[in-house]
Amino acid sequence: MSIIPFKIPKTRTEFYHYQIDRLNHFYDKLHQHPEIQITYIEKGHGNLIVGDYTGCFSPGDVYIIGSSLPHVFKSDAVYYQQKKKRSVGYSLYIDMKAWEQEFWKCNDTLSVARFYHQCYQAYQLQGALAKEVATRLLRLRRLTGFRRVLWVLDLLYLIYERRQELLLVADGGWLKMIGETGDVRMSHIIRFTLEEYHRPISLQEVAGLANLSVEAFCRYFKNRTRKTYISFLNEVRIHHACRLLAEKEFSFSEIAYQVGFSNLSYFNRIFKRITQKSPGEYVMMLKKK
Repeated sequence: MSIIPFKIPKTRTEFYHYQIDRLNHFYDKLHQHPEIQITYIEKGHGNLIVGDYTGCFSPGDVYIIGSSLPHVFKSDAVYYQQKKKRSVGYSLYIDMKAWEQEFWKCNDTLSVARFYHQCYQAYQLQGALAKEVATRLLRLRRLTGFRRVLWVLDLLYLIYERRQELLLVADGGWLKMIGETGDVRMSHIIRFTLEEYHRPISLQEVAGLANLSVEAFCRYFKNRTRKTYISFLNEVRIHHACRLLAEKEFSFSEIAYQVGFSNLSYFNRIFKRITQKSPGEYVMMLKKK
């Protein structure tokens, strides 16, 4: 199962594509495309895998995903099970190579163009900037022709001008080390983990999926993600635990069990290591919002 090269439905001369997704669940295959993606999540919950980052997405989130960075917005299981559940996202895809090169090389656009040409990272937008970009993405659906082009350019400049407010969530530099065989293995490992995190997973099992010995698998995963597989698995589990804490009335021990931990004290320790808060502190923070 390889990382899928995804084709954005645009002509070769269009420098952007605007898309509204209203589905039960978002596209669930790990994929990549050369266009930079700016996405606002209006409805839906799940996990975002992008580069070496794993985190939860929820309504109100805005992300920038750099060129050719493998990613997937994996909706929670309930969106596959209940037909009335809806996932809604607004996305803008920017192709920096489509427009005439002279436009991006002039003095007035060069610094902005350089930022996007070198964008191989993923960012989450925060606070007022996230709200402003979300508002502008929504407004795009009511614009056409040249007015839409001007709106897109103004949006790109807004993000560039306030780039210091972007929260880096994934650096795509490590992808240069991954060959085609690595892509297939890593895609398989990530998908398996997202689907099976809730049960015990041994290194022997996941190494077998990659057709490697345990020692070789551990080296392989660490070299490509800069973290151990157990760290990655724990991140996936804790992100799901955070979702349950926000939406369900379960005890901490019940949540620990549901996301794959058999030991409550270990769950508490890993939860605090990843979130910098105990489960109780995390719940108190949610109540203050």
